[in-house]
Amino acid sequence: MAKQFKWLFVGLLSVLLFVGIVTGPTRIGLWAQWSNDHYSFGGGTQPWALAFSAVVIGLYLLLMYAEPSGVGKPLPGVVRRFVAFWLDFVLAMLAVTPIFGAVLTLTEWRRTGLFQWTFERANAAPGDRLLIAAQLLLCSVALVFYYAFPLVRRRPSPGTCIVGYQVVAEDGITLTVRTALLRTLLGFLALCVAYLAPFIERDSKNGKFWLDKVFGTRAVMLG
Repeated sequence: MAKQFKWLFVGLLSVLLFVGIVTGPTRIGLWAQWSNDHYSFGGGTQPWALAFSAVVIGLYLLLMYAEPSGVGKPLPGVVRRFVAFWLDFVLAMLAVTPIFGAVLTLTEWRRTGLFQWTFERANAAPGDRLLIAAQLLLCSVALVFYYAFPLVRRRPSPGTCIVGYQVVAEDGITLTVRTALLRTLLGFLALCVAYLAPFIERDSKNGKFWLDKVFGTRAVMLG
């Protein structure tokens, strides 16, 4: 049952925290900085990060096709929604950035003939700007898919599963791919524009705020 995946994701995040404490700060993916007199470009991945990425993606897909959990009472507050969003954001980045970091590692290996899991250089190379744009595009697409797919599958996302609720369509309403994508994009916009957005037009009794009213959804506890 989907509800039971909570402990798998909690365990995964606990292991990540332990690894972070043991290994210290580690850069994964791509990082770049430049000004008139300074240029820095770096990227890469780590074997353990690739392993985490594979586990996150595997658990995510298993959750999407797991037996649905029962629908409980409406979720009255919005604090859990914020917590779930950031838990999902961390897990989504854990899934995507190590893979793109591996692409950077292979790209730099091909360019220099020297293999390193991570690299950093102070000189520009052809294709740097293209790689920056590619990472931005990949992360954006992956995030939208990550948040929208559970709405289409009628399953909780990993983050909402951890905190014990999910977003469902109203009775008689089926969320199409288009509707799920639009709801996800508008949700990002609402979060970026104002953290107070979820408090506007709230209907705590039915587990709704304005975004749910627009798209015919509500938040309910996992039964």
